[in-house]
Amino acid sequence: MKTIKFGLVVLAFALFAIACGSATITNNKPAGPANDVPKASPVAAPSVAAVLDGKELYTVNCMTCHKDSGKGGKITVEGRAMNPDDITTAKMKAKPDEKFYGYIADGFPDDGMPAFKDKLKKEEIDAIVKHIRTLQGS
Repeated sequence: MKTIKFGLVVLAFALFAIACGSATITNNKPAGPANDVPKASPVAAPSVAAVLDGKELYTVNCMTCHKDSGKGGKITVEGRAMNPDDITTAKMKAKPDEKFYGYIADGFPDDGMPAFKDKLKKEEIDAIVKHIRTLQGS
């Protein structure tokens, strides 16, 4: 009798362990129009390698004007006074990655920001954008 009880306890424990290992998250919200709206998928965290590459590229290409913190501020480069944007503000954080890509690729010649599309590859600009997101706390 003790063997049967022991066997049942072991079986129950094994089933519990299996159930916990394959638990799924369910949506407990009732169905309806308000809950059927697709949610924006969260932004995937960039890989460590991409951030490190982006940081190096940012340091070489962007840090002179935007500072290591991304805060920007008044500077003079080659005799030209500029006031680069603070890329860590909530307004800048809300911009999609594609906007930052365009800013970096095409620049703002009238404001003193050069275009980098002929200097950097697409992957390098993408890595800089990922680093900017880390500066923004993303």
